[in-house]
This record gives sequence, structure tokens and C-alpha cells, in this order.
Amino acid sequence: MPNPYVYAGQIATADQWNALIPRMVTQENDQTVTSATTGTTLVDSEISVQLEPNALYEYRLWLSYSADGAADFKWAWDLTGMLICSFTQANAAGLSTASVNDGGDVILRRPAATTNRIAGGSGAVNFHSAYDWGTLQTDAAPGPITLQFAQNTSSANDTILRGGNQTRFLYQRIR
Repeated sequence: MPNPYVYAGQIATADQWNALIPRMVTQENDQTVTSATTGTTLVDSEISVQLEPNALYEYRLWLSYSADGAADFKWAWDLTGMLICSFTQANAAGLSTASVNDGGDVILRRPAATTNRIAGGSGAVNFHSAYDWGTLQTDAAPGPITLQFAQNTSSANDTILRGGNQTRFLYQRIR
């Protein structure tokens, strides 16, 4: 159901009205990986959504993470039955501890659907942010879309996807 154009005197249905409302899914708990647990193998996060068939969505992902500078942070989308057009912004890999508060290199990307997104880390005690936004177009039978993450390089140090309402996925049907 596409977002409606409402004209004077027209009656809007509940489905039309609800299509206009943005929805949000949050990562409620911290999730930690190390070389001893999963290392560089992607694991599912708590961010998972079943989207409607034959629809177009706009989405925004705000990631909060902590990662060692030797491990960095990697995220990807597990999705079937949809096309994603993604734009990302993150600290460049190899971020030094000295540049945490002084600024550092940032990478802006337009990754392909199957490309892992990489964000630099500077230690498990430092909180970092990364952003991913774009559109999702579903086919007639889409599966769920699930955020996955891991260490980019295997390390015994913690890599943490931050929860507690810090990592958020906001999506809205636009057609």
C-alpha cells in the first residue's frame, strides 16, 4: 500500500494512515564477540524486522559500538527478497586512541548489498558511532532483514554492539 495523497474531502483508511508512521527497533542489550566466540564470523543482532511485500522503505541505522583498534568493527545486512541501496559513514579502520576525541579519518561509502561495512575502533572502553541509511525495496515474498556484526580482524579483545537503546533502526514505508 503506497503512502497516500490525501485530498480535501477524502476519507483516509487506517492502513493509509499507518503507512505514514515511522517504526523503530532497538538493540536492547550489549552483544560482545571475541576471537574465542565468533571472531570475524557475522552474528545476528537483536535488530530484525519483517517488512511488507512489494513495498519501498526508507531506513536509518544508528550504530553504537566499541572495538579494539586491532579488531575494528564489521556490520552487514542479512536479507532476502529485497534490494538495498545503502549509504554509510564510519570511522576509518585503524583509528588511533589519540584521535578518539580529536577527530580522525571518516569513510563515506555506497557499499553493494553483499559488502561488509567496516568501522574503526580504539578500545572497548571507547564508544563509537557509525551510520547506515538508504532504501529497501521488497519483492513479493521478502524474508526478514537482520543486522549482523563481527570483528573485522580476529582479536581476543571485546568487540561490542552497544544496546540499552543506543543502537537504533528506524524505517518507514514510502511506497
